[in-house]
Amino acid sequence: MKRYISITMILLFLTGCVEKEILDDVNLVTSIGFDLTEKEMIRGSAVINTYIKDQPVNDYVITDDSTLSRDILDKLQKQSPDPLVLGKIEIVLFGEDMAKKGISDLVDTLQRDASIGERLLLAVSKGDAKSVLESDFANQGASSFMSNLILHNKLNRDLPRTNLHLFLYQFYSKGHDPFLPIIKKNEQTGGVEIDGLALFDEKKVVGTISNEKLLFFKALADQYTKGVYTLDLPESDESAGIKSIASSRKVKLLSLEPLKVEVKVKLEGYIHEYTGKRITPEVTKEVEKVFEEKLKTEINSLFAYFKELRIDPIGIGDQIRSQSREFKINEWRDKIPELLVEVKPEVIISESGVIE
Repeated sequence: MKRYISITMILLFLTGCVEKEILDDVNLVTSIGFDLTEKEMIRGSAVINTYIKDQPVNDYVITDDSTLSRDILDKLQKQSPDPLVLGKIEIVLFGEDMAKKGISDLVDTLQRDASIGERLLLAVSKGDAKSVLESDFANQGASSFMSNLILHNKLNRDLPRTNLHLFLYQFYSKGHDPFLPIIKKNEQTGGVEIDGLALFDEKKVVGTISNEKLLFFKALADQYTKGVYTLDLPESDESAGIKSIASSRKVKLLSLEPLKVEVKVKLEGYIHEYTGKRITPEVTKEVEKVFEEKLKTEINSLFAYFKELRIDPIGIGDQIRSQSREFKINEWRDKIPELLVEVKPEVIISESGVIE
């Protein structure tokens, strides 16, 4: 009985310590953008939702500059009629120039805020983040539209998984470099769209992956599902649309001197569209063969690009460290250009969809 009373008292005490916030009395910041100004200052842009009964969500953006990221919110508070609260923030955009300079301080600020969850989405904008946040998002609002855009392309297309938690893991790892999706404003429609992937070294963006290469990158970096790729078949002079349903990747250390690994990539899918008359077993075998050659070529090209930039977005360094005690992870970045990669692709076409 005494134990029950003690627990009840503790819960009551803790409840009394929580700061209460009434939704009608605060402004919810749903997305934030950070840009680098001409004077090398940080420009913060916060998107605030306003809700009117029986009407669509209305966004408005407030902006201010500071030399420190931690001062941005304090300055933005002076432009808001109600306290700004970050508890509902869904996505943070880093402007292109800011990302190329480095975002480690900004990410550190985000992770230290207890009101921000680890599933917060991060992205790099093409051009200024403020311009992207002011795009036309129809009735959804900026944060909802961009969050759904990223999650949809992650689950159903070629975008690999990213969020604050994964970014921090990759950022602090000595054998894995981070990456983030790129979002750009479509000047014709006024909306936004995915424009590839931004690749980081230890703190800043140093390269990009185009939309056309995302399938091959995701096959290396993530569990691939539901992606679509159009394949040209030289022997039959036809084209086939391949829909991936699963993939796997295995890295095996072959030697330390020279530094060499074997990368097996297995992809299973089906033909959901074909320009020819009929999908025969011969056509299926041709698709498997051509796709395997394409996988090998594109993956080798990606590794050559990574070696040129001295980055490891795939996490090969972590894989080698887990397989060899003699491997010195502190020397990994200097050894990346020396890495030899033997790619072994395997494509399995399990069915032909509904066209048969």
